[in-house]
Amino acid sequence: EAERQASDSLLFNILPEHIAYRLKQDPSHIADHYDNTTILFADIVGFTDRTSSMSPHDVVTMLNDIFSRFDYLVGIYDLNKVKTIGDCYMVTSIPSDKLEHDGCARVCRFALDLLKAVRDFNNTAPQHGPINFRIGVATGSVVAGVVGTKRFLFDMWGDAVNVAARMEQSGLPGQIQVTQEVVTSAGSDFTFELRGTLTIKG
Repeated sequence: EAERQASDSLLFNILPEHIAYRLKQDPSHIADHYDNTTILFADIVGFTDRTSSMSPHDVVTMLNDIFSRFDYLVGIYDLNKVKTIGDCYMVTSIPSDKLEHDGCARVCRFALDLLKAVRDFNNTAPQHGPINFRIGVATGSVVAGVVGTKRFLFDMWGDAVNVAARMEQSGLPGQIQVTQEVVTSAGSDFTFELRGTLTIKG
């Protein structure tokens, strides 16, 4: 019983809750299509140069501190963390019932609070020096599923994922760059500034 509980705890820790429940009930392949899903990527500016002179312990400590703050906000806004890759943090608005109501607005509020969390980190952890993030957000259709058998991985694919990544990569430090679809879907509570036309690869 203790072993099963430990296994369940690990499963729910590495997968979104609704995906973990489905996997427990039916361990066959999980693959879904979602419309109007909002994706966010956040990435530390100049991470490689910054960490080249840091010890491995300090790098991990720094990332754990920052991403723990992000994880808390994910719960506040009822979002799902997809994964972290190095210094990159990926979030989706996918809900358990596959119905999008205010998902885009929640991701936008989350993005604003990410920048605040980074400012708070800079104030409380000056030993790491000030860090900055670029954030990109896109809305569209995606395919999501679980891959692997011994080590499960929840991941997402599709144009919205690719465009969100490009929004982050071509963004400005300390800024949130979004697509026109996000502007349309987010609602009237937000003020956006037109940056101009960008050529996005892929």
